[in-house]
Amino acid sequence: MTRLSKSRGVALVISLLMLVAITLLAISAIRNTTMQEKMAANLGDREIAKQIAEATLNFASTQLAAANGSAWYTAALPVPANGTADQWNNPLFWANAGSRTVTINSVNYTGQFIVENLGLWASRQDPTCKPKENPLCERQTFRITARNTPVNGRSSVMLQVVWRQ
Repeated sequence: MTRLSKSRGVALVISLLMLVAITLLAISAIRNTTMQEKMAANLGDREIAKQIAEATLNFASTQLAAANGSAWYTAALPVPANGTADQWNNPLFWANAGSRTVTINSVNYTGQFIVENLGLWASRQDPTCKPKENPLCERQTFRITARNTPVNGRSSVMLQVVWRQ
């Protein structure tokens, strides 16, 4: 009889150990699922931010093409001198940047853009054209920088394009 009384507690201990192991697995699975959900949400936020920046960039380039020598040329910021910081990297210039409201999934977002005048550049479409011989080889060139305005610490995307007339 002494032998039976010793073995009765072993089943209880083994059951408790299995319960602890199953609980730890469940907690691990919950944490993993929560992390995957956060990663998916961040990916979605980043994609929306990219779409806002792309739509804003498209808007600015369309406006620049439509201006064709009018106020946009004079409103474009001059490119900073060598050795100074780029204007798109300066928070003060974003305070006066152009803006565009973009609607995605029935939600309004704001995109901002800066247009910088890079001056006249030789056209790369015709490599035989030399600006010293033919001034028409040069074309007005701009750098357009667009970004979304981040909301509540969410993703921010900035895109740039060099645009030629």
